[in-house]
Amino acid sequence: MPLLHPQPPKSGSDSNFRGSVSSTSMPRVDYKDLMSNLHDRVGVLVTLDEDQRNRLEAIDKKLDLLRESNADRMESIKAQQLDFKLRLDSFEHIQRLSRETLDEIKGETDHISGPRRVRESKHKLNNRKKMNALSRPIRDVSQDGSTGGSYNPSVIDSNRLDSLATLLTSTRLGVRSAQLEVTNLSWKIRAQNKLVQELALLIRNSHNPTGSSHSLPTPDSCEYYELGHDGILKIKLTPTSDSFYVSCEKDWTVILSRTSDDVSFERGWQDYKEGFGNVAGDFFIGLIKLNALTSSALHELRIEMEDYTGVKANATYSLFAIGGESELFPLSLLGKFNASMTDTAGDALSYHAGAKFSTLDNDNDNCLDCNCAMRHKGAGWYINCATSNSFGQHFPERFAEAGETGIFWDTFRGRDYSVKKVRWMIRAIKASDVL
Repeated sequence: MPLLHPQPPKSGSDSNFRGSVSSTSMPRVDYKDLMSNLHDRVGVLVTLDEDQRNRLEAIDKKLDLLRESNADRMESIKAQQLDFKLRLDSFEHIQRLSRETLDEIKGETDHISGPRRVRESKHKLNNRKKMNALSRPIRDVSQDGSTGGSYNPSVIDSNRLDSLATLLTSTRLGVRSAQLEVTNLSWKIRAQNKLVQELALLIRNSHNPTGSSHSLPTPDSCEYYELGHDGILKIKLTPTSDSFYVSCEKDWTVILSRTSDDVSFERGWQDYKEGFGNVAGDFFIGLIKLNALTSSALHELRIEMEDYTGVKANATYSLFAIGGESELFPLSLLGKFNASMTDTAGDALSYHAGAKFSTLDNDNDNCLDCNCAMRHKGAGWYINCATSNSFGQHFPERFAEAGETGIFWDTFRGRDYSVKKVRWMIRAIKASDVL
């Protein structure tokens, strides 16, 4: 029987074997990339830490300034309270003198005219005599030419009582005025103390960035503008909504600012929906944020403008609100125009009340043969088409001949004049303040 010799492996199986060995080899580790990524992360952490320290230093400076200002105000309030105490002592002294004078008059009256019943009888008798005298055709005249009558101490006493009553009334009004001043001062002290407590809590939470259940909530309006930096404040309307930055002018929230031609306002629907520009310069807050703001509370509207000669004017409306995107962001609420304001620009916005918002690419102006957004080179609440245009082009030159494509207010400088500056601001109001 022949011997069987093992056959050499085939080339295919040999290559597969080598391939399987090479496929299970250890992967290569690039330590250089890992170190580079680690270095970048450390750099980011250092930058964040530096920014956090800068913010804490700024808050510390604000707190120091607030404490100094609060100390000065407290000293002023103490001085006013001391002055009030002195005035109150003076009023009490006047009241004591008045009571003594009144008692003295009563004693003199009793001494001269007798008891009260006797005086009442004499008073009735004198009234009868006067009525009889008035019914005579000719009054009796004494020998010296004077009308009849004699010295009547009750008349003198009546004059003194009238003077005393006037003095007591003025004293009571003075006391009431002083009490109102003390109430106002107490309210200011409570407001200052509340602000100091909020700032102290903010500093403590800044040192604990992980947050806790005792963290200071984000402000919901420009009412807390003191916590902002250079008028820029981060607000949050509801606990579940996103926060965003706004520009504050005291307790007013700026929603539109135009001062130059650096930012183009000839934009489409999406830009106006989200907002654009820089809140520290020229910008529009955005229709979504504006709808959220005006839906969270009742707001009033103030529009300020200035021409190229430095003349300023304003227009104020008692109520302002816009609808949501499903309704095409209409100007759903515009209150009464305040014509009694000084430097008024006139009412050029009431014409637009109820209009839907229109842009270059979303025409909702109810004009069948035109596009108002294209006609005015901007956007706005157009109704075939406009009596004002705050979203038009900014004309640093030839502003008096800009026409309807410029920033115009019909009742201020007419439709051909493009103003230099315009700013829209809103402020939350109480329902009880609306007439």
